[in-house]
Amino acid sequence: MGLALLKNLSAPVDTPIDNLAQLRKGDAAIIIGFADDEEALFMKTRLQELGFLPGEKIVVHAEAFPGRDPMAIRVGNSIFALRRSEAEKIRVVQAVNDAD
Repeated sequence: MGLALLKNLSAPVDTPIDNLAQLRKGDAAIIIGFADDEEALFMKTRLQELGFLPGEKIVVHAEAFPGRDPMAIRVGNSIFALRRSEAEKIRVVQAVNDAD
């Protein structure tokens, strides 16, 4: 799934990253899937309803101080607050951050 999906993405891929929680403010990434544990499966449907879909570009808009939790994530024209524990369940690859 990973390599075939990456070849079809419109945004250039720069560096592989394991999950969304590892990104910092201003970083862009492409969603490639979700973790396979039970907690991730519980959240997966809700996150997908909000627009967190494989192939979708996301940007870390802001991080709380102190502790960087929660983080504000831009998906399309919307911004959502996610706890780091939730962001750890979203698998991404870092993308080249272009101005959009």
